[in-house]
Amino acid sequence: MKPFTRRKFGKLASAAATAAIGRGLWPGPALGKSKPKAVIIGGGAGGATVARRLAEDFHGIDVTLIEANKQYTACFFASRYLGGIRTLADITHGYRNLAANHAITVINAAATAIDGEKKTAILGDGTRLRYDRLIVAPGIEMKYDRIDGYDEKTTDLFPHAYKADAQISILKRQLEAMDDGGIFAISSPSRPYRCPPAPYERAAMAAFYLKKHKPRSKIQILDSKDEFPMSEVMSEVWEKFYPGMIEWIPAEFGGKIQAVDVKAKTLISSEERFTADVLNIIPDQHAGRIAQVSGLAGKSGWCPIHAKTFESRLIPGIHVVGDAIDPGDMSKSAFSANSQARACAAAVGAALTGKEAAQIPLTNICFFLVSQDHGLKLGGTYKPTPEGLTGLSGYLSQVGEDTDTRLETAKEGDAWYASVTREMFS
Repeated sequence: MKPFTRRKFGKLASAAATAAIGRGLWPGPALGKSKPKAVIIGGGAGGATVARRLAEDFHGIDVTLIEANKQYTACFFASRYLGGIRTLADITHGYRNLAANHAITVINAAATAIDGEKKTAILGDGTRLRYDRLIVAPGIEMKYDRIDGYDEKTTDLFPHAYKADAQISILKRQLEAMDDGGIFAISSPSRPYRCPPAPYERAAMAAFYLKKHKPRSKIQILDSKDEFPMSEVMSEVWEKFYPGMIEWIPAEFGGKIQAVDVKAKTLISSEERFTADVLNIIPDQHAGRIAQVSGLAGKSGWCPIHAKTFESRLIPGIHVVGDAIDPGDMSKSAFSANSQARACAAAVGAALTGKEAAQIPLTNICFFLVSQDHGLKLGGTYKPTPEGLTGLSGYLSQVGEDTDTRLETAKEGDAWYASVTREMFS
């Protein structure tokens, strides 16, 4: 089955409605022959995985995936593209094979509202999709109001490059255009945020590029925190590969950015002003827009869920996975989203078919690269409890690991990326 454009889907839905008996915007099949309908909003590591697992593991479910973009840029490997280790094609994927190989209806449109009482997802053009179970994987949205002078329009000048879109290409062009001896500044957000090690991997990958092409340049990390994940290991490899190039400035010493002077290309904290040639501003975050407007997000800005099934604690019949949830001990990452999606699909599939839900282990590993063939990782295992997703064990790369160990970690990360994107898109 080929992906539908919004216009094509609207025409088909309109024709079906005309032929159907009775009223309603989404007519069902004949009585007694109706398949249970699972609708998924969001086609990232969480949403695409849920769609694949429901279609493949539970026959007899009508699976529809709603995703605004026809192409997905994998932000979880985007820093490798920034550093020149991967190409844009390597991190760009489409949904055609997912649709064709698994009888999944893919609709390229934005979901703008959810009617939980009527069990209906509403698209931007007014099309209404009825569901029996809705799975929402909306990712993150930036809290632009946390930095004075920075808004969605300003991201074309100072991209965050933290979502599955074209911003990473904008940032790469800016890095390539920067003069040798220039300053590349990264502002790192407050917790919780997507992929905790990512800003620091990005600094390393930017340094990898600059060391080759603009060796007199500098990188400043302006941090909203006074510590960061794996700081000892990361500091070790920064000094090994990029001595004197990367400067980390914690919140205690003026690293927390409060405003931006757009014309002067200057980031402003309570104590300091930092002028740079390229500004990569990563704001604080909360659950994606559809979660905010539909009432799935709580006061924290994230979506509270029942940890065993990922069903919303606020709206019954709707499940939420990925970076948008309040995850308890589990980090926000593509690996986490994929793991949660498998567990959620097992619960939803069981609810719709009457089968027993398989027990899916919940794991996370953040793989990140600091130089060519030099990988680090941070991960853990988790279990669902009444309090949320509770950590059982954790592990991380250690200071002083040998080159072979770091090479194997890099290969392990590459193998995971190939595996997860194959599950999402093939």
